[in-house]
Amino acid sequence: MQTDSLLAIIGMAVVTYLTRISGPWLVRLVQGNHRVEACLSRLPGSILAALLAPLVFAVGSAEAMASAITLLVSLKFRNMPLALIAGVGSLVLIRHII
Repeated sequence: MQTDSLLAIIGMAVVTYLTRISGPWLVRLVQGNHRVEACLSRLPGSILAALLAPLVFAVGSAEAMASAITLLVSLKFRNMPLALIAGVGSLVLIRHII
């Protein structure tokens, strides 16, 4: 392995580690109130949506339709295993039909 590649990997590892350990430290500095707690509780879902949305619409119409079905089932029933089954099942069915 080249020295440049090794230094880049080590640098990325250090930065990643620093961002992971700085989270709990930074949270201690924030004064907790209802609005901050509500925002932080919704953060993982919004990050996941921001990462998945471009991917869903880039791959094809079957995946976009299955994602919409998954979202609807998840909102309606608030049951993630059921939403997962609905999403995978609808993707298989839509791909079979199309």
